[in-house]
Amino acid sequence: MTQKTLTNVTVAEAYLHLLADRGIEYFFANAGTDFAPLIEAFAKGEAQGQTLPKPVTAPHENIAVSMALGHALVTGKPQAVMVHVNVGTANALCGLLNAQRVRAPMLFNAGRTPIMEEGMRGARSGFVHWTQEMYDQAGMVREAVKWDYELRNGEQLELVVDRALSIAGSAPQGPVYLTLPREVLATTLESFTYTPGGGRQRAVTAAGANLTALAEAADILARANTPLIITSTLGRNPAAMAALSRFALDMAIPVVSYNPRTVDLPSTHPMNMGQDINAWLGQADAILVLDTMVPWLPREGSPRAGAKVIHIGEDPLYQNLPIRSFQCDLAISADTEIVLGELGRLMADGRSDADKVEHRRAGLAERRRDLEAVRLAAWRAAQSSGDLTPLHISRAIDAIKGDALVFKESGLRIDHMTFDEPGTYFFSGAAGGLGWSLGAALGAQVAAPDRLVISTVGDGSYMFGTPLAAHFVAAEQQLPVLFVVFNNRGWHAVRRSTRGMYKEGYAADASKQANEPLTDFGVEMNFEKVMDVVGGHGERVEHPDDLPKALDRALTVIRSERRQVLLNVMCTT
Repeated sequence: MTQKTLTNVTVAEAYLHLLADRGIEYFFANAGTDFAPLIEAFAKGEAQGQTLPKPVTAPHENIAVSMALGHALVTGKPQAVMVHVNVGTANALCGLLNAQRVRAPMLFNAGRTPIMEEGMRGARSGFVHWTQEMYDQAGMVREAVKWDYELRNGEQLELVVDRALSIAGSAPQGPVYLTLPREVLATTLESFTYTPGGGRQRAVTAAGANLTALAEAADILARANTPLIITSTLGRNPAAMAALSRFALDMAIPVVSYNPRTVDLPSTHPMNMGQDINAWLGQADAILVLDTMVPWLPREGSPRAGAKVIHIGEDPLYQNLPIRSFQCDLAISADTEIVLGELGRLMADGRSDADKVEHRRAGLAERRRDLEAVRLAAWRAAQSSGDLTPLHISRAIDAIKGDALVFKESGLRIDHMTFDEPGTYFFSGAAGGLGWSLGAALGAQVAAPDRLVISTVGDGSYMFGTPLAAHFVAAEQQLPVLFVVFNNRGWHAVRRSTRGMYKEGYAADASKQANEPLTDFGVEMNFEKVMDVVGGHGERVEHPDDLPKALDRALTVIRSERRQVLLNVMCTT
């Protein structure tokens, strides 16, 4: 096997060369004193024209980890992130939790306080090198990563990197955590020999399903009169989306994308019945749950008595959730794309009743027409209200987006939009860590520089996203992202939760107080002014008729000037 040897290099240099060889194109980073050997290695690489990952400066850790998340969502490939020791890890933890829950592959690095107090190159040289040391730095992220390790010796570098990347890429994918002590990075190696071409270890792919379990699932679905499919993140794999499209159409089974995080089924597909699970759950006599962590809310509804529920996915029981007790009569751990193809073949082979399928198809066509009528009525009501609503924003974005990559951390109404292509919609703050969308959109723009990328955020989420840091990166890297702020002047999710629990309470009675505690924003925020600082284009939009024109101007700036744009849209909830 061909090998490559580097001579007289630091471990930091060897690490960057190895990452480049393993397909890591970007190094998203928020630097600290532990980075000195890496910064020197990057500078040397640039001076000598070496091929290394491109370093991207992120002024806040949340942006760095969210950029890696966005890149992975678009490409499916892990990128490297590095932050400053324990404090940087703590700042990035929110984004790391999101990446773990959405199963995004990521090589998450952190420095480690120098081990030695003196006597080695890279040993402690500042006051903070004592105060930042922890007994177990990785302990704070251990529940959010698949693997963690501290690089202890440059001689083990190749095997550590290959193990990290193979575990991150193995199904179910996710982030891994590698800490890099400064003394180790600063160590000079007389020679470093590695095997080029992708590494000595390979990620584990999702397996095919057990044939007996598949036959049982096919029998359950074939016997059912009112089967239902529930999805949420199946669209991470475009081929799985295509398989679902064929299977649902052939078998005339309605699909509800409950709390969807990806495009799971084309919006225009005849079997796409929207996102309202409660309209379907109690009627189904067989339920196929595909790649869905939370298929319904038990307090709002449950499957009807006697219904059979099948869960399918890489880890259909989501074993890293402490409690998840949804009914499960059959669980199949397998690649969803493969399973749907096999189920289709089994059901077409004498199991399925053609007359029953066609009768169901006719009924579903009527349900689909009813759904469109409800949506049209909602739109007309919004138009007649005189307010600028999330429906106005959603439909206006839909009119201009084309094949854009759209990130949702807002009141975006995807039920009034058309997403027919896989990988064009992402709702990935799966752990509830706010502020991910700004950085994720930037990472997506890095991955797809010629695509329009749209980040939609609420005003609260926008402030969580360390916006000045995000807009700095957009300016510095020349990433012409369109940021749309749904500015409803408060925490709508918190407000909705409070009023859901206390429908007749004091918080719900606006006459009793001017502002709802801890939810209403009492300060007028002119977010569009931030664009003046970073050289972008910003506008405030207050009337429904002005929104399409503002979006047209935004596209002109993005396409002709390659500058970022922020629209501060003053809307209702």
